[in-house]
Amino acid sequence: MSTQVLLVGRGLFQEGLARVLSSYASHVEIIGAAESWEEAKKLLDVLHPDTLIADYRYADDIIADMDHFSLDGDKPTKALFIVLDENKMIVYQRQRLVDITIDHLVEAL
Repeated sequence: MSTQVLLVGRGLFQEGLARVLSSYASHVEIIGAAESWEEAKKLLDVLHPDTLIADYRYADDIIADMDHFSLDGDKPTKALFIVLDENKMIVYQRQRLVDITIDHLVEAL
């Protein structure tokens, strides 16, 4: 069974993660991508991904709305926020991983 992922970010963030996940995580299926949180909210309502991976710059806006998306329905959505320039990943519920590797990201999914 695959883990369905929605990416939220722009440019290299989105493109790079898509390439990394398709190369290193055979169980991951990217079902959508959005360049803003407003766009992502619309996709969440339709796609119902297992995991949302977002650029950390959107974290405050997403966390403000996330309880609605993570608690509704049969399949809760996990949120991962990634700070690429600092090599950090923050899992919603504030678990923070530093010096992340591709393996850490795949394990978090």
